[in-house]
Amino acid sequence: MDSSHLHRKERIVLTTIDVIDEFGIHNVSTREVARREKISEAAIFRHFSKKNDLLHAVIDFFARYDDDIAASAFLQDDPVEAVSYYLVRYAEYYNNYPQMTAILQSFAVLACDPEFSDKITGIYFARLKVLEELVSRAQEAGRLPRWIATEQLVDLIWGFFQSVCLKWRFCSYKFSLKEYASATLQVLLDLFTNFHRRSVGKGYDEGFDYR
Repeated sequence: MDSSHLHRKERIVLTTIDVIDEFGIHNVSTREVARREKISEAAIFRHFSKKNDLLHAVIDFFARYDDDIAASAFLQDDPVEAVSYYLVRYAEYYNNYPQMTAILQSFAVLACDPEFSDKITGIYFARLKVLEELVSRAQEAGRLPRWIATEQLVDLIWGFFQSVCLKWRFCSYKFSLKEYASATLQVLLDLFTNFHRRSVGKGYDEGFDYR
Protein backbone atom coordinates (compact mmCIF):
# COMPACT_ATOMS: atom_id res chain seq x y z
CA MET A 1 0.00 0.00 0.00
CA ASP A 2 1.70 3.24 -1.13
CA SER A 3 1.86 6.44 0.92
CA SER A 4 -0.58 8.32 -1.29
CA HIS A 5 -3.16 5.60 -0.70
CA LEU A 6 -2.66 5.87 3.07
CA HIS A 7 -2.84 9.65 2.91
CA ARG A 8 -6.18 9.59 1.05
CA LYS A 9 -7.59 6.95 3.39
CA GLU A 10 -6.73 8.99 6.45
CA ARG A 11 -8.16 12.14 4.89
CA ILE A 12 -11.45 10.33 4.36
CA VAL A 13 -11.50 9.31 8.02
CA LEU A 14 -10.78 12.87 9.18
CA THR A 15 -13.45 14.31 6.91
CA THR A 16 -15.92 11.73 8.22
CA ILE A 17 -15.22 12.93 11.76
CA ASP A 18 -15.99 16.49 10.62
CA VAL A 19 -19.29 15.32 9.13
CA ILE A 20 -20.20 13.44 12.32
CA ASP A 21 -19.39 16.54 14.34
CA GLU A 22 -21.73 18.62 12.18
CA PHE A 23 -24.60 16.24 11.51
CA GLY A 24 -24.36 13.51 14.16
CA ILE A 25 -23.45 9.85 13.95
CA HIS A 26 -26.87 8.83 12.62
CA ASN A 27 -26.72 11.28 9.74
CA VAL A 28 -23.19 10.70 8.50
CA SER A 29 -23.27 10.36 4.74
CA THR A 30 -20.59 8.99 2.46
CA ARG A 31 -21.99 11.27 -0.22
CA GLU A 32 -21.24 14.29 1.98
CA VAL A 33 -17.78 12.95 2.81
CA ALA A 34 -17.08 12.48 -0.90
CA ARG A 35 -18.35 16.00 -1.69
CA ARG A 36 -16.01 17.54 0.88
CA GLU A 37 -13.09 15.47 -0.32
CA LYS A 38 -13.93 16.32 -3.95
CA ILE A 39 -13.98 12.66 -4.90
CA SER A 40 -16.67 10.20 -5.92
CA GLU A 41 -18.43 7.89 -3.47
CA ALA A 42 -16.92 5.03 -5.44
CA ALA A 43 -13.48 6.36 -4.50
CA ILE A 44 -14.42 6.08 -0.82
CA PHE A 45 -15.51 2.49 -1.30
CA ARG A 46 -12.19 1.63 -2.88
CA HIS A 47 -10.73 2.24 0.58
CA PHE A 48 -13.66 1.00 2.69
CA SER A 49 -15.87 -1.80 1.42
CA LYS A 50 -18.93 -0.38 3.22
CA LYS A 51 -19.96 2.58 5.36
CA ASN A 52 -19.60 0.62 8.60
CA ASP A 53 -15.99 -0.14 7.75
CA LEU A 54 -15.42 3.59 7.49
CA LEU A 55 -17.05 4.12 10.91
CA HIS A 56 -14.86 1.39 12.38
CA ALA A 57 -11.85 3.29 11.06
CA VAL A 58 -13.18 6.46 12.68
CA ILE A 59 -13.48 4.69 16.05
CA ASP A 60 -9.98 3.27 15.68
CA PHE A 61 -8.67 6.76 14.96
CA PHE A 62 -10.52 8.09 18.00
CA ALA A 63 -8.69 5.64 20.27
CA ARG A 64 -5.33 5.68 18.49
CA TYR A 65 -3.48 7.46 21.33
CA ASP A 66 -5.03 5.57 24.24
CA ASP A 67 -2.06 3.26 24.83
CA ASP A 68 0.46 6.11 24.62
CA ILE A 69 -1.49 8.31 27.05
CA ALA A 70 -1.86 5.43 29.50
CA ALA A 71 1.83 4.53 29.29
CA SER A 72 2.86 8.15 29.92
CA ALA A 73 0.51 8.42 32.89
CA PHE A 74 2.04 5.36 34.54
CA LEU A 75 5.49 6.95 34.21
CA GLN A 76 4.54 9.91 36.41
CA ASP A 77 6.34 9.90 39.76
CA ASP A 78 3.52 11.37 41.86
CA PRO A 79 0.46 9.05 41.96
CA VAL A 80 -2.07 11.87 42.31
CA GLU A 81 -0.40 13.84 39.53
CA ALA A 82 -0.62 10.69 37.40
CA VAL A 83 -4.41 10.71 37.77
CA SER A 84 -4.53 14.37 36.77
CA TYR A 85 -2.09 13.82 33.91
CA TYR A 86 -4.25 11.06 32.41
CA LEU A 87 -7.37 13.22 32.17
CA VAL A 88 -5.57 16.41 31.18
CA ARG A 89 -3.86 14.68 28.25
CA TYR A 90 -7.26 13.76 26.85
CA ALA A 91 -8.49 17.30 27.47
CA GLU A 92 -5.46 18.61 25.60
CA TYR A 93 -6.10 16.24 22.69
CA TYR A 94 -9.74 17.27 22.43
CA ASN A 95 -8.84 20.93 22.87
CA ASN A 96 -6.64 20.64 19.78
CA TYR A 97 -9.20 18.57 17.87
CA PRO A 98 -12.70 19.56 19.11
CA GLN A 99 -14.49 17.47 16.49
CA MET A 100 -13.23 14.35 18.23
CA THR A 101 -15.66 14.94 21.11
CA ALA A 102 -18.48 14.17 18.67
CA ILE A 103 -17.29 10.55 18.75
CA LEU A 104 -17.07 10.62 22.54
CA GLN A 105 -20.65 11.85 22.79
CA SER A 106 -21.79 9.15 20.34
CA PHE A 107 -20.70 6.26 22.56
CA ALA A 108 -24.18 5.51 23.89
CA VAL A 109 -25.63 5.42 20.38
CA LEU A 110 -22.85 3.26 18.96
CA ALA A 111 -23.02 0.86 21.91
CA CYS A 112 -26.62 0.04 20.93
CA ASP A 113 -25.50 -1.12 17.49
CA PRO A 114 -24.31 -4.76 17.43
CA GLU A 115 -21.82 -3.79 14.73
CA PHE A 116 -19.95 -1.43 17.06
CA SER A 117 -20.97 -2.44 20.57
CA ASP A 118 -17.95 -4.60 21.43
CA LYS A 119 -15.44 -2.07 20.12
CA ILE A 120 -17.04 0.94 21.83
CA THR A 121 -17.54 -0.75 25.20
CA GLY A 122 -14.01 -2.13 24.93
CA ILE A 123 -12.56 1.36 24.52
CA TYR A 124 -14.74 2.74 27.31
CA PHE A 125 -13.86 0.10 29.88
CA ALA A 126 -10.19 0.05 28.87
CA ARG A 127 -9.98 3.75 29.70
CA LEU A 128 -11.79 3.21 32.99
CA LYS A 129 -9.43 0.35 33.84
CA VAL A 130 -6.39 2.62 33.38
CA LEU A 131 -7.95 5.29 35.56
CA GLU A 132 -8.88 2.69 38.19
CA GLU A 133 -5.28 1.49 38.31
CA LEU A 134 -3.97 5.04 38.66
CA VAL A 135 -6.46 5.87 41.42
CA SER A 136 -5.71 2.59 43.17
CA ARG A 137 -1.99 3.40 43.19
CA ALA A 138 -2.71 6.79 44.74
CA GLN A 139 -4.83 5.10 47.40
CA GLU A 140 -2.14 2.53 48.16
CA ALA A 141 0.38 5.37 48.51
CA GLY A 142 -1.89 7.01 51.08
CA ARG A 143 -2.56 9.99 48.81
CA LEU A 144 -6.25 9.35 48.19
CA PRO A 145 -8.76 7.95 50.72
CA ARG A 146 -9.17 4.20 50.79
CA TRP A 147 -12.50 4.30 52.59
CA ILE A 148 -14.01 5.37 49.26
CA ALA A 149 -14.15 2.48 46.81
CA THR A 150 -11.78 2.89 43.88
CA GLU A 151 -14.67 2.42 41.48
CA GLN A 152 -16.61 5.25 43.12
CA LEU A 153 -13.66 7.63 42.94
CA VAL A 154 -13.16 6.76 39.30
CA ASP A 155 -16.83 7.34 38.51
CA LEU A 156 -16.69 10.75 40.17
CA ILE A 157 -13.56 11.76 38.26
CA TRP A 158 -14.57 10.26 34.91
CA GLY A 159 -18.14 11.51 35.23
CA PHE A 160 -16.89 15.04 35.81
CA PHE A 161 -14.68 14.84 32.72
CA GLN A 162 -17.46 13.51 30.49
CA SER A 163 -19.77 16.28 31.71
CA VAL A 164 -17.18 18.98 31.04
CA CYS A 165 -16.61 17.69 27.50
CA LEU A 166 -20.35 17.86 26.80
CA LYS A 167 -20.60 21.35 28.30
CA TRP A 168 -17.67 22.43 26.12
CA ARG A 169 -19.47 21.26 22.98
CA PHE A 170 -22.68 22.98 24.03
CA CYS A 171 -20.72 26.20 24.58
CA SER A 172 -19.27 25.95 21.07
CA TYR A 173 -15.73 25.46 22.44
CA LYS A 174 -15.63 29.03 23.77
CA PHE A 175 -13.36 28.18 26.68
CA SER A 176 -10.19 26.14 26.98
CA LEU A 177 -11.17 22.56 27.76
CA LYS A 178 -7.64 21.78 28.91
CA GLU A 179 -7.45 24.71 31.33
CA TYR A 180 -10.96 24.25 32.70
CA ALA A 181 -10.65 20.49 33.11
CA SER A 182 -7.21 20.79 34.69
CA ALA A 183 -8.28 23.45 37.20
CA THR A 184 -11.52 21.72 38.16
CA LEU A 185 -9.86 18.32 38.44
CA GLN A 186 -7.25 19.85 40.73
CA VAL A 187 -10.01 21.19 42.99
CA LEU A 188 -11.64 17.75 43.06
CA LEU A 189 -8.40 15.93 43.86
CA ASP A 190 -7.48 18.52 46.50
CA LEU A 191 -10.82 17.94 48.21
CA PHE A 192 -10.15 14.21 48.34
CA THR A 193 -6.54 14.52 49.49
CA ASN A 194 -7.23 17.22 52.11
CA PHE A 195 -10.20 15.35 53.53
CA HIS A 196 -8.09 12.20 53.62
CA ARG A 197 -5.38 13.99 55.62
CA ARG A 198 -7.91 15.32 58.11
CA SER A 199 -9.59 11.95 58.53
CA VAL A 200 -6.23 10.23 59.15
CA GLY A 201 -5.27 12.95 61.62
CA LYS A 202 -8.45 12.31 63.60
CA GLY A 203 -7.59 8.65 63.87
CA TYR A 204 -10.23 7.27 61.54
CA ASP A 205 -9.33 3.89 60.18
CA GLU A 206 -9.62 2.94 56.54
CA GLY A 207 -12.92 1.22 57.08
CA PHE A 208 -14.66 4.17 58.70
CA ASP A 209 -18.17 4.69 57.33
CA TYR A 210 -18.84 8.40 56.82
CA ARG A 211 -22.41 7.95 55.63
